Amino acid sequence: MQLRQTLLKISLLLFLSGNFNIAHTQTTNNSLDVVPHWKKDDTHLIKINVTTDDGNSDNVKSTTYISSFDARFQVTDFSDSGYIVEWVYTGVKLADNDPVLENQILAKLINQKLIVRFSKVGKFIDIENANNVKPATDKAIDDLVASTLSNPPLNMQYKAAKQIITSEQGLEAVILKHIKAYDLSFGYNYKLNYIQTNKMKFPNPLGGQPFDAVEKVQLTKLDSNTSTCVIETNKVIDGAAVKASVVDYLKKVSNADAETIDEEVAKVNLEISESTIHEINYVKGIVQHSTFKRTMNLGFQNRTTIIETELIS
Repeated sequence: MQLRQTLLKISLLLFLSGNFNIAHTQTTNNSLDVVPHWKKDDTHLIKINVTTDDGNSDNVKSTTYISSFDARFQVTDFSDSGYIVEWVYTGVKLADNDPVLENQILAKLINQKLIVRFSKVGKFIDIENANNVKPATDKAIDDLVASTLSNPPLNMQYKAAKQIITSEQGLEAVILKHIKAYDLSFGYNYKLNYIQTNKMKFPNPLGGQPFDAVEKVQLTKLDSNTSTCVIETNKVIDGAAVKASVVDYLKKVSNADAETIDEEVAKVNLEISESTIHEINYVKGIVQHSTFKRTMNLGFQNRTTIIETELIS
């Protein structure tokens, strides 16, 4: 059972790292295009706070971890093909025993340059210096593996993370969470006070078929005096589908009989949801503040993650 729980945590690593996207289409009337207006050598300092709340299956005891990162965002080039941005973590304060593997890995990549390419409208394209970043990430994970020999489950998770980053997609999933959350709202057109509702597929962290989800996107504030706008998104997964997936998973990994599992799952509130708020200076194309929240209550594995970014200068 412990091995299966460890494997579940490994699958959640990918789930919690990726899936930063907006699925909506564009509107055109009385609306605002949110795109970057960056110039070469523009440099900004950003503070990132990551709050993780882990609870147990009884929803009685929970532990909160707060880690913070300082980052420098610098535009190094701009052309018709888009922007090249240098993102560097300059400082970190990790919570004691922070359970988020990505936080532990990023803490060992201080001063490592991440050269990232964005399109002209601000959408993430790829990491340009993956060949340089991967060896540094390999070493960071090797150090974490060596330091957790006395903790086999955690040690296994770090070893799995090393396998994940063998592909560029896996590398991006592990180390670019903050960057992808930062530029989430760029490259789209928004209409004030218009709620756009979209049907979409949401990854299933338990490995089953993707969930049907409903996404709502809205421009909730447009202030011409301060040149700021606020964009909010919300994704909700059908609760019945989550419950069915959890029941199916527990029947595969638990020794309990099917009737007991059905009864126990019926008692808990299961939820998978995401919400974001981005406050953007739309003239400069700079994110002034953003919040990304993901709630995943699976009964036996409950976690809420909040990533907040704030423009310092």
